[in-house]
Amino acid sequence: MIRFANRLGGARLLIAACVVLLVAACDFHYRAAADLAVDEVVVRAIPNAMSAYDHPARLSAQELASILQEVRVQFTSNWLQRLITGPLEAVPLFDEAALARVASPLAEALVHAGAHDRIVFYVAQRRANDRRDVTSGTLFVKGRSLTIALANHQNRVDVVPGLMAYDRQAPEVAVAPQRFSLVFDRNEFVIEPEPEAIDKLLDAAPPTLMVDYAQFLQHKSRSASAPRN
Repeated sequence: MIRFANRLGGARLLIAACVVLLVAACDFHYRAAADLAVDEVVVRAIPNAMSAYDHPARLSAQELASILQEVRVQFTSNWLQRLITGPLEAVPLFDEAALARVASPLAEALVHAGAHDRIVFYVAQRRANDRRDVTSGTLFVKGRSLTIALANHQNRVDVVPGLMAYDRQAPEVAVAPQRFSLVFDRNEFVIEPEPEAIDKLLDAAPPTLMVDYAQFLQHKSRSASAPRN
């Protein structure tokens, strides 16, 4: 009887030890699956055999930054919000810090891109250990236009332990619904796109802006060299 009790006690200890090890293993996996939110910039080329772009494109980081800093995001407000606060002001596509981080990788990617490669960008800004705001989309050159298609702008991503977030892997997909359009401060350099042309270039058509970048850069160059009174 005593030997049976000892065996029973030993079995209970063995089961308890197994449960502890299992819980520890599960807890380790649970924590490891949740990456902390960090500041991050990812730029890469995505091949698309169905579309052709004028890549490689040679734009310096300074030239690309001068174009991007003119891009604004205009969020759409509902009638009640417009009644209470008025129309929402357009905000920069990138703030100064983010623009400084993303301009060089984008320029380098355009230089090395092939004729069937579009460039996707992903810019994450840490707001807390468990939260990041994501701006992401697509950029490419075709003819005289630089086209920007935006999927997310400062879109909140919550880091949930045990759940994988797909915002890094799919920067052309909105992580949550947003209603906005893209505008350019110098409207005379905006090219009005044909909707069907954009649909052919992209699998889906997010808010898109086409800029005559060559004319814009020439204008910037002439303005910089013009004598000042």
